Order: sequence, then C-alpha cells, then structure tokens
Amino acid sequence: MSSFFLLFAVVVWGWSFVATKICLESLSPVELLGLRVFIALPILFVLAHLKGAKLVRNPHVFRQLAIGSTIITAHFLIQITGLQYTSATNTGWIISITPLVTVALSYVFLKEQISRFTIIGIVIATAGILLLVSHGNLMNFDWLKSFGDWMILISAHTWAIYTVATRDLTRSQSPVIVTIGVLIPTAVLMLAYMLFTSDWGSFLHLPAKVYLALGVLAILATALAHWFWQEGVRGLGAARAGIFLYLEPIATTTLAVPMLNEEFGVFTAVGGLLVLAGVFIAQRKSEKAS
Repeated sequence: MSSFFLLFAVVVWGWSFVATKICLESLSPVELLGLRVFIALPILFVLAHLKGAKLVRNPHVFRQLAIGSTIITAHFLIQITGLQYTSATNTGWIISITPLVTVALSYVFLKEQISRFTIIGIVIATAGILLLVSHGNLMNFDWLKSFGDWMILISAHTWAIYTVATRDLTRSQSPVIVTIGVLIPTAVLMLAYMLFTSDWGSFLHLPAKVYLALGVLAILATALAHWFWQEGVRGLGAARAGIFLYLEPIATTTLAVPMLNEEFGVFTAVGGLLVLAGVFIAQRKSEKAS
C-alpha cells in the first residue's frame, strides 16, 4: 500500500508543474501558495476527523513541525518562483535529482541502509536524467544557466531535506496530522502577506482554467498527495520513498506536451525509459532483498 501512496503522490506532483504554470498566468507565487494551502487545509481536517487522527502533543513534536513547516514553505516559494522562468518539462526532469540527495541525507543522518540494487537503480535512472537534460550531448549543460532552472534545482534539495526532517514525525504521528501541522503556519504567513498586497476581488474573476488548475493543486497535489507521501515515507523509509520521485518527470511530460505544447523528442523517450527501468530495479530488487 505504501508504494501506491507514493506513486499517487509523485504522479500528481508531476502534473502539478503544469497546473502551476497555468496558475502563474493570473497569480503571483505568494498568492498561488496561499490559496493552494488555504483550500487544502479544510480537506485535510475532514480527513483527520474521519480517520480519528489526533496530535500527540509534546515540545519535541512542535519543534519538528516548526522545522518542517519552515522547510516546506521555502520549498514551495522557491519552486513556484522557478517555474515562472522555466518550462514544466524542464522542472520535472531537474527535480529528479531529489532521490540522490534524499538517499545521501538518509544514509548520513537517519542511518538508513542502502542496498546495492537501490544504488544500481539510482545510477540507471540518473543516466536517463542526464540524457534528457543534455538532449543527447552529455557536455551540454546550458539548461543550468537559467535562473528558473537553478531555483528548481535548489527546490530539489529543499524537498529532500523536508523528507528527511519529517520522517520520524510520520512514525510517531498520523501522517495526515503531520501534513496539517506543517501547512498551517504556511497558510497563516501567506494569507497575512496577501491581506496587504493582493486584490482579493480579482480572485473571483479568474479564467476557468486557472480555477481548475488551482483545484488540482489544492485538492490533489497538496491535500491528498502530501498526506499520501507521509504515509509512504512511514512505510518504506525516506531513502526508498525518494526513488519514486524519478517517476515525476514522466508524469509532467505526458501532460505538458499536449497542454503546454512543450517539446518531446527521442532523447526524452529514451531517457524516460531509463528512468522507469531504474525505478523498477531499485524498488523490486530492494523489496526482495529486504
């Protein structure tokens, strides 16, 4: 079940880059994040009530939630800002470096074991990423000259840090409660800033596609996907959960090409197959070995 939770989360997050590009046509990064979290939180509270989930209160938990909230807020703002200056497809592939960072941090700070099959899977998937971003020319890294691409690259690291920082929380607390706990401060900060900077009346006259994209971001990508991600991390650990993020660019590309008319070529196809092969090896073999 943990694998299903993680698969759902990363596919939806892959789509979320396309939805974010659509929303940024009418909203600023702060407005997008504020509205996204504001809509998601009531849904999460309902889910918590239905599951009977409650926060086990102690100073250590509140400190970890505060750290997680700080990281996730920075992550969202960095990533959304980056998407203003780069494509959804590029974002999907750049973000795929996250599992490498997650595995390294998990090994150093959480003492999680890494099997040789996981390493082989990471190497194969990384080869696919390199093929994709270089368009077949491994010496061509012009994609890293863009401000937007650098912001997305930074956001890959912030997500890895968030995953590692909140792993123990998901083992002592309900994952849906953890998700609520880290998003409440984000919502308060963003909405407080919007009170003084945004024209709230304009939110009632957004294009229909922006409302639809915002719904995908709030309901699927924030409420459900973040909860499912915490469930998956609790079940499989931060390092193995991070491997699933290699599927994110596949989901992004399948939606960005028809909806945003972004490019899809032979190296995208070959690189994508390598990514899928790497994920398959890292997950299936690791499960047999464990």
